[in-house]
Amino acid sequence: MYRNSFYDNRATLETNVIFTSNFHSVIDCASHCTRRDECESILFNMDTHSCQILSVRMDVMSDTGPQSYLGWLYYERRTGEPIASLTTDLPGTETKTEVNTEIETETTLSLPDCLSWNQYSGHWYFLDGTLRLTFNESRIYCASLTPPSYIIEVNSEAENDWLTNLANHCGLPNEYWLNGNDTDNSGTFTWIDGKIQTTFTNWLPGEPSDAAGVPAECVVSATGVKGVWLDITCASTRRVVCERNF
Repeated sequence: MYRNSFYDNRATLETNVIFTSNFHSVIDCASHCTRRDECESILFNMDTHSCQILSVRMDVMSDTGPQSYLGWLYYERRTGEPIASLTTDLPGTETKTEVNTEIETETTLSLPDCLSWNQYSGHWYFLDGTLRLTFNESRIYCASLTPPSYIIEVNSEAENDWLTNLANHCGLPNEYWLNGNDTDNSGTFTWIDGKIQTTFTNWLPGEPSDAAGVPAECVVSATGVKGVWLDITCASTRRVVCERNF
């Protein structure tokens, strides 16, 4: 499936809604669509986790105006393209959800696919804009994906800008985790999986800084502020973007 932000927060006729239900994430919502031949698109609300499975692709005829409240993201189903299986094992659960997603390479994508892996400079990236996890939960989540991955590690300004654009395009609000920490409180952050110190940084002026005397050992990137970095406590919950090298 791919994201078409033109129809975010738009409503359609009740006759076009196959069913409405609540799901843990947009991936679960998309999974139910791809299992039904009659499903053409979905609307998922990031605040309420409400999922609408639609029998039409939104257009000027099916669009009946704005939704009664905000937070709705719109995705359309692709047809006639390869389908891959993505398995997520969410922290704190014992169930696995098989999700059908349609994958394109960077060379054929006109826009990033917000429900699939996206390629940049030899690496692949996947985000779920609905989950809010602690740093350790995010590591578990990324490792549980197929193929296994890790929280993103940013090594250049170009990569940082690309990730910020991806997050903004896919409606990822506020901040998302980076895979660095400062467990010895030295002020020097190290990429956990790359096992190297961060050479490129994009700290907000005044960062890193322990807030109110509480050790802030983990790093987030602020989507709405051009991807600047802040240090926060690892027990906080934020969005997650996963990265793999193959």
